[in-house]
Amino acid sequence: MKKSSAKNDAITLDYDYLSKIRRAVALYTARKTSNILEGDFHSIFHGRSMEFEDLKEYAYGDDVHDIDWKSSSRSGKILIRRYEAERKHNVLFIMDTGRKMDADTMAGEDKAHLALMLFGTIAYIASRDSADFALANSTAEGIELSGFRSGPGHLEALLYNLKKTITQDPKYSLSELCHRVTDTLSRKTMLFIITDIGGMETLDDQILHEISLNHDLFLFNLQDAFLSQDNTYDTMLGHYVPAFLTGSRRLREAEKQDRAIIQNRIHESLRRYQGAMMDVIQEERIIDALILLLERKRHGIFG
Repeated sequence: MKKSSAKNDAITLDYDYLSKIRRAVALYTARKTSNILEGDFHSIFHGRSMEFEDLKEYAYGDDVHDIDWKSSSRSGKILIRRYEAERKHNVLFIMDTGRKMDADTMAGEDKAHLALMLFGTIAYIASRDSADFALANSTAEGIELSGFRSGPGHLEALLYNLKKTITQDPKYSLSELCHRVTDTLSRKTMLFIITDIGGMETLDDQILHEISLNHDLFLFNLQDAFLSQDNTYDTMLGHYVPAFLTGSRRLREAEKQDRAIIQNRIHESLRRYQGAMMDVIQEERIIDALILLLERKRHGIFG
């Protein structure tokens, strides 16, 4: 929620976001090999995100979370639910918003810009793999929830609208937004929450549990710059932080401890509910962070 300078106006869309995203993905794939970026994005979906097909007897290596305990107790054998992949997957993005997005990350990058690029990059890769995607965020007036579609036109429109509202103080907190949006979903999704330490603080164990019951849950944390660093401008209060505070070692340690408490709580909840979380501070690390997050989820490394 802090900037390293007094710049506190909304970011300016002075170039084509979609073109920049396309270039970044093309450069990455030319530089590295990744199954996720070569059409295997859908493979991260677990059984909960597929249509039920039939039952089979458990075999070594099957996911124990797919055991059908009622059928197993009736038959006397351990039975596993099998699923048939749907033609298209749905990917939902829940975006945190507010004045806090008009701030810097620990790497000195604009949080609002980073959030737009993070959402746009993941949505572009998902769409390229034939997934439909939607965006939910809260504005000063209420909740904006798009339809599930794919394609560059849909992505460009969402980026344009989000850019206009991302630094507006929202009517609903991130937790309230998650509750209201997920209550409207009739189909299982791959659900990405893009937030920061302030947003994570509002996420209670109940909403993370509810989301994970029906969706594959992923969380990106846009790591804020510390209050206790030189030349810090507090975007929430609208003034520079006094030098005696920014130079305080005690304040820095208190900030670190407060963040650690929040992050450890979220990590523990995600471990229990099979979600995955990743920190992001730089635009150039977005694709690497996405791949690492999906690979961790694929291999059952939660939290």
